[in-house]
Amino acid sequence: MSKFEELCKAYAASRQAYRESCQACLDFSEIFIKQMSDYLECPIHQQNPKFDEDGILHFNGAIDICENPGNPDKGDRETVEIYLSVNKVIDNFIVTVYPWGHEFKILIDEPRHFEEAYEYIFDTLKSTYRGAGEFPSEPDTVPF
Repeated sequence: MSKFEELCKAYAASRQAYRESCQACLDFSEIFIKQMSDYLECPIHQQNPKFDEDGILHFNGAIDICENPGNPDKGDRETVEIYLSVNKVIDNFIVTVYPWGHEFKILIDEPRHFEEAYEYIFDTLKSTYRGAGEFPSEPDTVPF
């Protein structure tokens, strides 16, 4: 094998590892949103998944909040977008909640790790509605 062929082989292996990491992040983000939907007991829609130049996946989780969950067509309602990123590091996933920048290290087989992230999101949203926090006024606070 020539030196050039060795370089091409190394490049091909690097690209394959990158594609596998990206796919793992996409798969994980779907699991994360599905389980958060189950945890919060409401539909959450994943939106705008895209990778930045470092291979970190950024996406939104959208929740329709209303005054009367028993009859959501009556009263006021709004869609809240939760800005998230996920990065695969070895066998872990690092989930970051923006604009607060709070990170969670999640092992896919540890439900407790997921629950910590979901509880943080729930508490942050709830405290915002109670006046103890603020929703970001600018959605472009996500770092990409």
